[in-house]
Amino acid sequence: MLLRRMLLFLSRQRFLEEFFRKNHFGSRAKKRFVAGETRLEALNTTYRLNREGFKVTLDYLGEEVSAAQDAAAAVEEYTALVRDLARENLDAGLSVKLSHLGVRVDPDLAFENLLQVLNTAREYDRFVRVDMEGSDLTEITLDLVHRAHAQYKNIGTVIQSHLRSSGEDLDHLVREGIPVRLVKGAYLENANVAFQNREDTLLSFMRLAETLLKEGQQPAIATHDEKLIEFASDMAFIFGLDESDFEFQMLYGIRRTLQAELLSKGHRVRIYLPYGKDWYGYFMRRLAERPANLWFLLRHLRE
Repeated sequence: MLLRRMLLFLSRQRFLEEFFRKNHFGSRAKKRFVAGETRLEALNTTYRLNREGFKVTLDYLGEEVSAAQDAAAAVEEYTALVRDLARENLDAGLSVKLSHLGVRVDPDLAFENLLQVLNTAREYDRFVRVDMEGSDLTEITLDLVHRAHAQYKNIGTVIQSHLRSSGEDLDHLVREGIPVRLVKGAYLENANVAFQNREDTLLSFMRLAETLLKEGQQPAIATHDEKLIEFASDMAFIFGLDESDFEFQMLYGIRRTLQAELLSKGHRVRIYLPYGKDWYGYFMRRLAERPANLWFLLRHLRE
């Protein structure tokens, strides 16, 4: 837990970001988790993953924009991405963060930007998942998702099992028929809003997964934990779901053998595929989630 908290703290340190960007080994190491810095690289990786049998959700990296024009640039990238995915007939949807669409500048601006992305995505029959960020944005994220869902049904969101409020939040989403991706959570949070040990987070994940698989629309179980995957598979069987009724979602570059094994067993597997120049924060959160990822980086540092 101490290592994880340290890495999450470092994910917000600009001096370390500059260090990684200026050194070739930082660039080499991040390639394990990020498709590339350009849309073309992301499209090429999506094509390869599709050919292997995986579905994809694409995330154009960028968070915490502080200017309306930066949020507008993100909207332009996402709408162009939707059109490129349709033109190339790729099996992929989008993941977006509201802080990338300007929610800290103006929530109304972020909402209008989200609607613009949703409108283009609906035109090309694409799904948009609104990612969760830190707990200070949970309430506004859920509010905007509920509001957008009244106009656009091609929207879903994310629930983090380490947050204490997630049970109630999931119940509301399920009742409204909003698709949910269930994750553990990758942000540093205080004890009053989030569980602080792994066991409580896992138990919460299992409770939420049971609810999602029993009552949810298009359930997405996002984990690399084999015990949680086995639990979700058992719950799906108990509730009479087949492999086409739900899917496992996994991060690009992590547990690739496990991803292939799930696919070979007939499961739907979707790869969360990030791209873009603003990769540092995402990269450090991946290191924090699993020590093996850190050892991978250290091996590259020695080369």
